[in-house]
Amino acid sequence: MKSRAVAILFTIMINTCCYHALFGQSEIDSLKALLEDNPNDTIRIDVYIALHQRLVDYDTVQSLAYLQNAISLSEENNNTNRLANGYLTRSFYYWNKGQLQNARKALIKVEELLPVVSNIKIEGSFYNYQGLVNFGEGNYEEGVDFFIKALSIFETIGDIEGAAKCYNNIGSIYFELDKLDDALKSYQRALTLLNDNYQEEKIGRFLGNIGLVYRAKGDYQKALEYYKRSLEINEKYGYEKDAAINLQNIAVLYTKMENYPEALQHMLSSNEISRKIDDKIGILYSSHGLASIYGKMGQSDKSIDELEKVLILAKNLNLKEEIKNIYESLSNYYEETKQFDLALKNRKYYESWKDSLINENHLNQVKELEIKYETAQKDNQISELAYQNELQAKETQRQSTIKKAFIGGFILTTLLAGLIIYITRQRLKNQKLLAEKDKEIKEVNFRQQLSELEMKALRAQINPHFLYNCMNSINRMILEKENEMASQYLAKFSKLVRLILENAEKPSVPLQNELAMLEAYINLEGLRFKGKIKYAISVDESVDPDTTYLPSMVLQPFVENAIWHGLMNKNDDEEGLIKISVKEENEILNCAIEDNGIGREAALELREKSILKTKSMGMKITEERLKLIAKEGWERLINIVDLKDHTNQPLGTRVEITLPLQNQT
Repeated sequence: MKSRAVAILFTIMINTCCYHALFGQSEIDSLKALLEDNPNDTIRIDVYIALHQRLVDYDTVQSLAYLQNAISLSEENNNTNRLANGYLTRSFYYWNKGQLQNARKALIKVEELLPVVSNIKIEGSFYNYQGLVNFGEGNYEEGVDFFIKALSIFETIGDIEGAAKCYNNIGSIYFELDKLDDALKSYQRALTLLNDNYQEEKIGRFLGNIGLVYRAKGDYQKALEYYKRSLEINEKYGYEKDAAINLQNIAVLYTKMENYPEALQHMLSSNEISRKIDDKIGILYSSHGLASIYGKMGQSDKSIDELEKVLILAKNLNLKEEIKNIYESLSNYYEETKQFDLALKNRKYYESWKDSLINENHLNQVKELEIKYETAQKDNQISELAYQNELQAKETQRQSTIKKAFIGGFILTTLLAGLIIYITRQRLKNQKLLAEKDKEIKEVNFRQQLSELEMKALRAQINPHFLYNCMNSINRMILEKENEMASQYLAKFSKLVRLILENAEKPSVPLQNELAMLEAYINLEGLRFKGKIKYAISVDESVDPDTTYLPSMVLQPFVENAIWHGLMNKNDDEEGLIKISVKEENEILNCAIEDNGIGREAALELREKSILKTKSMGMKITEERLKLIAKEGWERLINIVDLKDHTNQPLGTRVEITLPLQNQT
């Protein structure tokens, strides 16, 4: 089970009023009285928001009604600042309940209001919320960018608490990426900001986050110390949700220390609080935690019971990663209880969700649908032909019966012979028609497959994160007043985008165009990595770059792979080199891409250690494109060679690509 604290909720901080304090009934009654007696719309809006905040964990329906009243009244009075704050409050409510899609919708409303909002703190809160939603959805790079924007605003206006929460959120992303030392520094910086300003009631979460880091480092005693200090503060100030998270983290820690009775007691307490305040995310993770503890204690039946119940909640919340994890746990516990049929069933569910998350089987799913479609079409054609044959046979039989009655046996024999000949010819004609239709369907499906794979290859070849990082690099250069460098970078970037769009318009392009696009791409990457990347392109004299055609954008995925997995991981003082060579032999174009990187084995080892094990689909899709173009007779289109010296040390990687020459299109 992935700890809830590790996921989002505990490590993330919001720049709004804290919702979790336990307010007295007398204060709520006073606010209601103020609402009834005060005709001032501005004051009524603020009171509606305050009532929502005090009731949100205890009376959801009434609290949402108050929030809607605040939004409606702000719209009537054209009070943009309070209207933006109302939508921010709604976004926080949905985020707090784990409904990230609804939280994002509320932020869209805020974004529309920003040009006319006069309170800059609202803009800072907006960026902080955007970071939260992106982090919750797993978009870590986008999340960091938004947190940094919010931090800049809060530091400018002297909002200590807002700045502390941004440092905390950035630390959470470091933690998620397993950069524990960086995470600890960010958490401690946030804690120092609040401690220096004597805000004890607000440091509970920061202490808990530091406990998370020490737990990940294996220092359980120090982690327990921070957890308990955090729990003490949260209970002191009535922050029930945070206290529930503390209890859950302490339970996880005791589980790692194999103190299962203490772990069970704390996890049950966490689950009880989450149910009391209707925190569905808290219920989900604490219930999964209970199942894990029961399993450790040998009570697999109780584990199964908890998981079956919480699976429904996970599906309602559409938390795909947690659904996958629950199915895996169910499969393991059913296997332990020797219920092998249920174990197999849940294992299949787990594999299905796992595949859907990493999207590795997308092409196979498309092909399966195409086969089913082709089969259905053939069945319809065969049924139609059989029906027509049946009608024709009945008509012939009727005519034969009439003639037999009037003409006699001799004529009957002649007609039967004619009927046999006729049916035989019809069968041959129908078979020929079916074969022609079958060929036509295959050709149509082939063109569809080729078109779809080319589009997928285009999307896979230039990673959206690469384009995003390019724009970020330009922005950084401008901010650091490296105007000349930024201008060069922007010029190369625009040239690359233009070449990509031009090459993408046709299925095949001249070799000269493809090499120009590759040269622009390598130059841009080289500029990003401070001149660390060099390249050499050689074309054999027998090859005319202007009249030799090849599939568009077919070499770029291999160059990108060489840079990101081979050259980027070299030592800073080592220069990376990419060699691209093109030769022609017997109407075959042989292309080779060679790098002096760290080699495939070392790159694979680094990727396995990374928390983000994303896999590019570029090379796989490119090979599928080439197979469809070649159709048949090509056993091996792509060959990868590991380059090593005489001591078996890696010298780099060479990718050899065999391409059938393309006709001009």
